[in-house]
Amino acid sequence: MAKPKKLRKKNSSQRSGKKENPGAGNLWLYGIHAVLAALGNPNRQIKRFAITPDTKSKLESELAEIEYETERKLVPDHVANADLNELLPPGAVHQGIACLASALEETYIEDILTEVKLAERAAGKKSDEDWEFQAEGRTVLLILDQVTDPQNVGAILRSAAAFGAKAVITTDRNSAQPTGSLAKAASGALEHIPYVGVTNLVRALEQIKEAGFWCYGLAGEGEKVLSDALPAHGKIALIMGAEGTGLRRLTREHCDMLVNLPTSDSFGVLNVSSAAAVALYETARNS
Repeated sequence: MAKPKKLRKKNSSQRSGKKENPGAGNLWLYGIHAVLAALGNPNRQIKRFAITPDTKSKLESELAEIEYETERKLVPDHVANADLNELLPPGAVHQGIACLASALEETYIEDILTEVKLAERAAGKKSDEDWEFQAEGRTVLLILDQVTDPQNVGAILRSAAAFGAKAVITTDRNSAQPTGSLAKAASGALEHIPYVGVTNLVRALEQIKEAGFWCYGLAGEGEKVLSDALPAHGKIALIMGAEGTGLRRLTREHCDMLVNLPTSDSFGVLNVSSAAAVALYETARNS
């Protein structure tokens, strides 16, 4: 089982971007993949772990592996399905398992860019002005411009984790928050890939470009197909807009290029999570 990344924290005077998480505290996570990932994440404090006897019998080996890898003793409350229905939001598909966990520590865009810079130094880049340095493969950030649906964002996090993106960056407001429903949709990916909120997306794009990323905005009217526009290696940021409204004007203006996916004219556009999966696959292919 892959261990979650642990990024350094900054003190409040150094931070820009996301403000204090309005949902800071404890939250219920539910669903097999989301809960197992949270139990295996040393950055989560588990306040309560509830499971039905049937689900526990099916997950004995997975729970034992988590205890071994994390050295965390799991002490579950054995409950009935009806008890979980009472604990969780109406309609929550819990699969017989839930945990009350601490919220994850905030990750900031500066943390992500610093991690990328340190990786470049470790790979031989001598300085920011070392123009002869050529990275192997691609480093990818995925940026969401006010995507609010937790099911879509959860699916995007799964794709981002699967295809090796460094982080998913979103707007602080008008975005899906890291709630139990988003964690369930992400199937554990929320524990493995940073989900970073920023107060000002335009400023964040400026920081990303200053760090050497090329910014590609996905839009139906994009001037090139994504696969034709991507460089063979280097740092890439993919920017996805909300369904219906797409990328906002200032977001578009801060992209280096608008690109499209070659969908059939008779079908139309993909939803944002499907488009993100295709775009991320394209960046991972031959990188």
